[in-house]
Amino acid sequence: MNIIMLLTFSLFFSMAKATETKVCEYSATVWNVAARKSVRTIKIFKPYSSITKKERGPFGCTPCLVDQVDIELPFVKSFKACKFIAEKIKSALSNAHYAGFPIYEVEGYRASYSKGKPDQLKNRTELSNHAFGTAIDVNTNHNGLYDKCVQWSSDCRLIKGGKRDLSKQETITENSPLYYEMKRIGLKWGGEIQGLQKDFMHFSETGY
Repeated sequence: MNIIMLLTFSLFFSMAKATETKVCEYSATVWNVAARKSVRTIKIFKPYSSITKKERGPFGCTPCLVDQVDIELPFVKSFKACKFIAEKIKSALSNAHYAGFPIYEVEGYRASYSKGKPDQLKNRTELSNHAFGTAIDVNTNHNGLYDKCVQWSSDCRLIKGGKRDLSKQETITENSPLYYEMKRIGLKWGGEIQGLQKDFMHFSETGY
């Protein structure tokens, strides 16, 4: 066996060993639709190779901490997002801010089971887009989550975050630089989702 073959085998086994030792670790809260709150926390610590189909989200992201990175911007507190789209999110937020849309707060990665059909105990069964680090909430105190809101009006009922005021610059609309930048990188706005809820702070692959 020549030296090239030895080096090739050595590299192969080193990569295989690294894959085997890579760990998926995260903690996820579980939302209960009857209690209308998180009722427990699931803690995961396992080989990365054991990730399930439900743990694979948009853009190839997972809820594993090893796949999440910190995004640092001078105008907002740091937050985490999936490493595969973090630079795009950072660029979009920066462009929007310096184009005149003031950004005061951003929330990205947070692991929770808050989607999907409830089980027999009324617990949600699917990870949210935030759990994959592929969703962000921007200016929560000025762009709330509303229900009874097929179409935006003052009759919509605020259930989370701050009241929406279209006279303020930090309020997200279809004409905001932020809206344009998020759309450019493939994220949809929760203010345009179908149904009774409108999540005006939220951007993700589907808007939900």
